[in-house]
Amino acid sequence: MAIDYRKTAGELVRELGGNENIINVTHCATRLRFILKDESVVDKDRVAKVPGVITTVQAGGQFQVVIGNHVKDAYGFVTQLVSIDEEEAQKSGGQKAGIFTRIVDVISAIFAPFLYTLAACGILQGILGVLVAMNLINTAGGTYQILNFISWTAFTFLPVMIAVTAAKKFGVNTFIAVVIACALVSPDYMAMVNAGEPVYFLGIRVQLLSYTSSVIPIILAIWIASYVERFFEKYLPLVVRNLFTPMFTIAVMVPLTLLAFGPVGNTIGGAIGDVYNFLYGLSPIVAGIIVGGLWEVLVIFGVHWGITPVTVGNYAALGYDTFTGLQAAAVFSQAGAALGVFLKTKDKEMKGISASAAITGLFGITEPAIYGVNLRLKRPMICGCIAGAVGGAVAGAFRAVSWGYNMPGIATLPAYFKAGHMSQFTGLLLSVLIAFVLGIVLTYIAGFKEEAAEVGMRNAENTELASPVTGNVIPLNKVRDEAFASGALGNGVGIQPEEGRIYAPFDGTATVVFPTGHAIGLTDRRGNEFLIHIGIDTVKLGGKGFTAHISQGDPVKRGDLLVEFDKMKLEKEGYDSTVIYIVTDTDRAVETGTGRHEALADTIMSLK
Repeated sequence: MAIDYRKTAGELVRELGGNENIINVTHCATRLRFILKDESVVDKDRVAKVPGVITTVQAGGQFQVVIGNHVKDAYGFVTQLVSIDEEEAQKSGGQKAGIFTRIVDVISAIFAPFLYTLAACGILQGILGVLVAMNLINTAGGTYQILNFISWTAFTFLPVMIAVTAAKKFGVNTFIAVVIACALVSPDYMAMVNAGEPVYFLGIRVQLLSYTSSVIPIILAIWIASYVERFFEKYLPLVVRNLFTPMFTIAVMVPLTLLAFGPVGNTIGGAIGDVYNFLYGLSPIVAGIIVGGLWEVLVIFGVHWGITPVTVGNYAALGYDTFTGLQAAAVFSQAGAALGVFLKTKDKEMKGISASAAITGLFGITEPAIYGVNLRLKRPMICGCIAGAVGGAVAGAFRAVSWGYNMPGIATLPAYFKAGHMSQFTGLLLSVLIAFVLGIVLTYIAGFKEEAAEVGMRNAENTELASPVTGNVIPLNKVRDEAFASGALGNGVGIQPEEGRIYAPFDGTATVVFPTGHAIGLTDRRGNEFLIHIGIDTVKLGGKGFTAHISQGDPVKRGDLLVEFDKMKLEKEGYDSTVIYIVTDTDRAVETGTGRHEALADTIMSLK
């Protein structure tokens, strides 16, 4: 059944404490990242059960909600429901997280919005390479030349795309940020760089560097520009502020970037890349073992974004990236482990979840496989990491690389191909095949405890059901309603209530909530359907005396208050207040008990 992400967004906002508790929300490729005023008011289990949510992660001052491929849909609906104070968001984000987490947060917020566009260009480069190798396109022809420069455009003007997202992150006027970035890649400036003649600004020599495809220089520039812009916004007279704030900010920031922040940023970016490339040069195989084995662990904690400047910098400096060549094995290994669970498990629900997660993982989105299957069962996660390490070692041995930016998966394999480098591409294919197959085999052999798969499902199976209300349980045939007493509507019990509170007896979904509040239909996570009907003929009250605390379609957790009703009012007006609790599947055999029972305390029905 298709998930309504508008509804997902509404439930998320409510479960996270509402608009007043949400300071900021951003998203990356697969998860929503919330900064909350008070995380203690949030029930992680309830959030994780919202339809469309894979799992939740709390790390570095963020409450991360893993959605998967539809994260942009959910994000769009969430932003319609919350109002974000950018100044408070920046201030609070900085107070809650350490320096490393803040850096990762900045990187994810900046790169996530255009990652798929960047990857699309990388795939186009790979496809062109395949076509050239097969002699299906002439490199001297206009078709190839046009498609080729299209494939490189995103990388050439990467500082401009970064400027757009960084402006939002740092609170800078977007157009000011874009002009600053455009200045760094403008034809006139590039002509100065290519000419190689000394250039001075106010007597200070400018270090002429190329900023096309650069990352850190423009991030630094826009970050500093946020302070410069705020300075002029604060001190310039209102009558000239709109005109002169952009002028002064641009006139100050472009020269400062050329003189200082650009060279510093290039040095930082180069140093980070050099450290990784140095370690890779010492032993590509060891690097492959580390990356292949631990990459998905970084994904679990949401800190995998820290490597993005390295990979992008490698494409700009080297024309290829080795890290992505090693990373691919980790992705395919977790997909393989999920498929191993599918082949091994006897649980029908887990078979469905693991099959879907394995397919999604093969296309590069591993969160469903990690959170929904492998990490949940523990051993498959370990098997996947081992398989990823072996596959990474193979990729390192062949020095497999990616020639265009991509997120590893079946659809992006062309990005690893380049004519004249067939052995590297063969090694890459071999590494992901080994990682995938080994993930299946190790998981199947190592196995896992079926009970582990069902820890969160035992209530969902509902073989034993507690009372939803405190009271005296009576046989269904003693209920003063012929339709219910005959069992025609389902098997179950009647409960003579001692109080006016109905609680959820299990985890599930409120599939039907009558407008009058006198009856609720619940479905558990196994698909069993139940009806809780309060009183006999109480529909005639038109809702008077009933207060429903849930809406149709809401997820419910065992112990949640579903309905409050005025028991004395019902009885005073001549209505029988007996609560009917039945399984609406009339073919389902039910064992029932009688006598007084506290709400949720004892078993009153068992499904066979």
